[in-house]
Amino acid sequence: MLTFKRKAMYGSVKVTFPEEIWGLMQLRHLKQPEFYLPNPPSVSADKGSHMGFSNIQTVSYLCSDCYTKEVILGIQNAKELGIIGNVIDSMSIRDFGLHNNLVYLQQLETLSFSCCQNRVLPASAKAFPATLKKLKLDGTFLNWSYLDIIAELPNLEVLKLMDDACDGDEWHQNVKGFTLLKLLLIEDNHLKYWKATDDNFPVLERLMIRSCKDLKEIPIEFAEIHTTAD
Repeated sequence: MLTFKRKAMYGSVKVTFPEEIWGLMQLRHLKQPEFYLPNPPSVSADKGSHMGFSNIQTVSYLCSDCYTKEVILGIQNAKELGIIGNVIDSMSIRDFGLHNNLVYLQQLETLSFSCCQNRVLPASAKAFPATLKKLKLDGTFLNWSYLDIIAELPNLEVLKLMDDACDGDEWHQNVKGFTLLKLLLIEDNHLKYWKATDDNFPVLERLMIRSCKDLKEIPIEFAEIHTTAD
């Protein structure tokens, strides 16, 4: 079995997979609107080794309450990961340090957070996989200042901020960064005042702004960049 996928439907409920799913060793794509993945079973008597999806490429959308080291190691070969959360799940994430487990995904290129509180996201750039190229934040209600952490990701090329990804109306970038960022999308956020310099986006090729009706103006530093706004 290579792909397990179910289309999103209105009112979809969280799918809870049994432990036996880890026996699908050839699984490559696991896609659900929202699903719970239990810790993989041990494969040794001392419980120091666990089963995993050695061929997995895509996992989306994994509930934030199964953000454990065992699960992350079980999907460590994934190149694309989506995480979905809620207030109840996120309360224990940072308390147990589970938000630092993403660093084990050393082949991850695309990462999405949906409806996750700031407790779920890593507290430093070093806790993200260094291989990350694309990041989407959707309904995360982060402080705009959190993007100073995102700016430090060394290989990030695409950043999408959607549906109240950030909370507040001012974005003042305080650090140089986004050194490889080529595309920035800001959609349906309440951003009003935005200050940036040339040092913030040195190689940006495309800026897309959608449904940001409160934004007073686009920084003059983006005058030479292909920009679309609606």
